[in-house]
Amino acid sequence: MLITNIGELLTMVPRGDDPLGRIAGAAVAIDAGQVVYAGPASGAPQGAHEIIDAEGALVSPGLIDPHTHPIFAGSRAPEFDLRARGKSYAEIQSAGGGILSTVHATCAASDAELIASTLARLDRLMRHGVTACETKTGYALDGPGELRLLRLLCEVQQRHAVDLSITLLAHVPPPEENRSRFVASFAHNTIPTAARAGAEALDVYCDQGAFTREETRTLLEAGRAVGLRLRVHAEQFTHTGVADLAAELGATSVEHLEQLSESSIAGLAAAGTVCTLLPGAALTLRLPWPDARRLIDGGCTVALGTDLNPGSSYTESLPLMMSLACMQMGMSCAEAWRGVTVAAAHAIGRRDAGWVGRGARGDLVLWDATDHREVIQHYGVPLVRRVVISGSEQRLGARPE
Repeated sequence: MLITNIGELLTMVPRGDDPLGRIAGAAVAIDAGQVVYAGPASGAPQGAHEIIDAEGALVSPGLIDPHTHPIFAGSRAPEFDLRARGKSYAEIQSAGGGILSTVHATCAASDAELIASTLARLDRLMRHGVTACETKTGYALDGPGELRLLRLLCEVQQRHAVDLSITLLAHVPPPEENRSRFVASFAHNTIPTAARAGAEALDVYCDQGAFTREETRTLLEAGRAVGLRLRVHAEQFTHTGVADLAAELGATSVEHLEQLSESSIAGLAAAGTVCTLLPGAALTLRLPWPDARRLIDGGCTVALGTDLNPGSSYTESLPLMMSLACMQMGMSCAEAWRGVTVAAAHAIGRRDAGWVGRGARGDLVLWDATDHREVIQHYGVPLVRRVVISGSEQRLGARPE
């Protein structure tokens, strides 16, 4: 495949003082799923079997969403209205809503129903330019239920072009189980089984109403022992200090960080832990905006994710998260672009994705824009024109029944 007549190509390979590695009048050639040429159109190889005329459009690497919860059933639209009328997340959860309502609906849904709804969400992510994403379990809570969701995500991966990095999520302790016994069983049984069954990472939610810092340590150490990458839902509603623990244990990423302390930043930067910020959740829950500017100035790598989930960030629009990050969190347009490409690729362990150059995977997005800043400025509007994954153009219409 040869994509030619590109107005502005974002390679994400820095060139001088340009962190986006922009090339004007560019072409990209893809063979056997990998980029074999990215540069001026005059030097492009000849003889491609398929040629796409970009018609002067902006072309970027495929976007990468480093934090999603796409496998669930049920609706929490009534809770959205309750929050709009002043109820807090904690009040809704204590009344039987929140995560537990999704858990009940998800456990009651059939495998076929969960697969179909997850495929539909991946379709919507792809229509917003996503070609790879992290996907979490988390809406079963008990070990067997989480392993079921893991199995279904592995099945979804075989049926969708978007590349999935699958994470086992320890979301909250099941309310009906003995807490210490559950943590021990999850650490000694569920986590090793998940590592053998296709999980790439372990995520633990540490906060009030979820796991304590010491329980989180137990679970993370169990995940590290079986070779899983480590992630942590950290410092969202309360400051627990778990970001420091994540850095100590060499976690790949920490996610949320609305309540992050100044003292944690140097440790995260030194550990190379990606700070995955989720503006959709902060917006929905009316939390403080994560301070991306402070993190970047402190030497941290910042990625951006949708936090796609039914309760606190029900969106598949990663470009909208870029807009919010620039308007509310102190990021420049270039920093936002890197946050959904190379930084996000680092967060999910995809070093061949999120950039365009020889040897990179052939994932590209053609935009209805000529300047990379337009995608962020023109917020809330789908601007994706075409999506290519591993050198194959994807159908962006509704999934057939």
